[in-house]
Amino acid sequence: MKFTRILFLILAASLAAGAAAEQPSATADVTKESAERQRGLIDAQVARFPKEPVSGGRVYFLGFAGVGEERVFAEEIKLAAKRVGEKYGSSMRSVLLLNDRRDLATQPLASTSSLRYSLLEIARVMNRSEDVLFLALSSHGSRDSTIAVSNTGMAEQGLSARTLAELLEESGIKWRVIVVSACFSGAFVKPLSDDHTIVITAASKNRSSFGCSDQRDLTYFGEAFYRDALPNSPDLRMAFETARKEIRRREKDEEFTPSKPQGYFGALMEGKLRTIGQAGAP
Repeated sequence: MKFTRILFLILAASLAAGAAAEQPSATADVTKESAERQRGLIDAQVARFPKEPVSGGRVYFLGFAGVGEERVFAEEIKLAAKRVGEKYGSSMRSVLLLNDRRDLATQPLASTSSLRYSLLEIARVMNRSEDVLFLALSSHGSRDSTIAVSNTGMAEQGLSARTLAELLEESGIKWRVIVVSACFSGAFVKPLSDDHTIVITAASKNRSSFGCSDQRDLTYFGEAFYRDALPNSPDLRMAFETARKEIRRREKDEEFTPSKPQGYFGALMEGKLRTIGQAGAP
């Protein structure tokens, strides 16, 4: 009897384990379903782009919120899309890749593969000799020149400065503005810099930035640059300088080690933005 009972318990445990293996967790279901839908969600955003040609070029916006466990990154990218749209007319030519645990279905998720696909799709429909890509990234950063990419149900990965440079090169997009809001993001400046590119980062390559919290809607950089400086500045250089000074003042008042935001302004790219003009661009 005792042997029979033990055998029964072993068999029951085996069956239960098999049933569990056949029934993926809700998180796994979400991950699989979301992965299959990413290209369709990106395609839907690109399909809404206006198709009328514009002399002198247009601005296209691509936003990337890397960490979904804290809402601050998704909120910052949403504001970036709004502010850049108001200033450079990109509102109808925007793709948002958002990791946000509050919503796993509405927007395409941020990953290396979705970033690559978005860059290629935007490059396919834009005039690469005339149009400008404004790429905004917001995430946690690390000293190894990477930003974090994670979300509910997603295996954590990283996006390196080198990989980003390779993806942009593959896309063939010539005119670029790249803003990286993350700790240690100054490491992205050198790999991305050329005469056709502006690179702005929230910190130097060996400093932290501040305000990355699930209790906040924007980082310190997001507040200073996107919320306050960009709408009221004549150009990106002035917006960066205004934001940099405000961030330094705030960090000093709060006794934080200075983050030292970095800015690289390719001479040809600054001239290109002037030809596109400010608010009201089609």
